[in-house]
Amino acid sequence: MVRGKTLFKCTECGERFRADDIEWCATALSVPQPCPHCGSIRTMPWGFMSFLSKSTYEDIWKQMEERK
Repeated sequence: MVRGKTLFKCTECGERFRADDIEWCATALSVPQPCPHCGSIRTMPWGFMSFLSKSTYEDIWKQMEERK
């Protein structure tokens, strides 16, 4: 489900960008969106609590990379 737009941060190049906020597998997490600067999928919503969820997003990134 698309929940609007949110601010993402690329963990590879540090770029911050706005992109669609799409629900990941019926959870409160967001589907990582490709970085417009470097193309990396290793992105996550940026904000106050983002440092707490990096380990969770590492699992999502691995799943997405395996599907390619």
